[in-house]
Amino acid sequence: MDNLVSGLYAPITSTTASQDSEANVHDVKLSIEIPAIRSEMIVQITRTRDELFLIKEMIPIWQKYADGFVFLVDSSTDGTSEFLKQNAAKYNILSVIETDRSSDKLDIESNDRQRLYDEALKFSGKIVCLDTDEYLDGTMTKEQLFTLMDDHKDTLFHSLWIQYLNRSEVRVDGPWRTNWMDRVGSYSKRAKFRHLQMHSEHLPIPANQLWINMPNLFVAHLAWVDKKAVALKQYYWKIVDYVNRTKFGTKTIDCVEYDRSVSNFNWQAEPFPFSLKVRPDIYSTQPIENNYKYQFIKESIAKYSIPNLNDWGMGIH
Repeated sequence: MDNLVSGLYAPITSTTASQDSEANVHDVKLSIEIPAIRSEMIVQITRTRDELFLIKEMIPIWQKYADGFVFLVDSSTDGTSEFLKQNAAKYNILSVIETDRSSDKLDIESNDRQRLYDEALKFSGKIVCLDTDEYLDGTMTKEQLFTLMDDHKDTLFHSLWIQYLNRSEVRVDGPWRTNWMDRVGSYSKRAKFRHLQMHSEHLPIPANQLWINMPNLFVAHLAWVDKKAVALKQYYWKIVDYVNRTKFGTKTIDCVEYDRSVSNFNWQAEPFPFSLKVRPDIYSTQPIENNYKYQFIKESIAKYSIPNLNDWGMGIH
């Protein structure tokens, strides 16, 4: 048992958000006591739009760390809401929030995330927030994660964001080798998101923060497994930014930031010890013409006479 425990419990770096991080770094040991019965659950929240093909694959994987789910379904046209409601008992789907986008109103991402978080807080203060193309993985068990969250109330946990390129390799060039993400939080009281129109935090920032090292827990990200899909996603955000600047005078990040992210597909790959849990060709099962991102791009180009903002030669524009 001692050997097993020493292998499972690598140090977890901790710091308090409101104090100097370098002065407050210490090792936190995970409790090895696993409660037989839990009165509280870990609730996952996910904001999704027309990604039913992913949801069907991901929910069984998400259950490794989540006991129940709250979804915000944004302008669904692919049957996502219907599927979630029909399978509520099977997957313990606690709530489905439905929204409809309005072309006359600027969407505020942090508002959506606050709604999701507030709904989850009705069921539990232990919250995981994942995008539809992400899942948690690692050597940590659900019970160990629960205990960690129980021991550290009002704490946001960061884990490495791992960018899969195929079943066994991940992207490690530039910022992608070491990229920490906020996907797990423990709350004893309601917290508020910062107001951000786009690129909001996934969870509100409480008083304390912890960084969970590999191989305990990490966030697996699927976006880069399909070049066409990731180009579509990144170019969609370019067009969304262009439209928001034109219609609402919104401040947005520069297009060059998306170019830096894509890096003209010159990616450095390295083997990774945890295999991808989703089929690498999953995006190729969906016709690009049916994708709401592709449709929005085409409609916006025609409506606003948008020039090619550099679609990396992928024929999206």
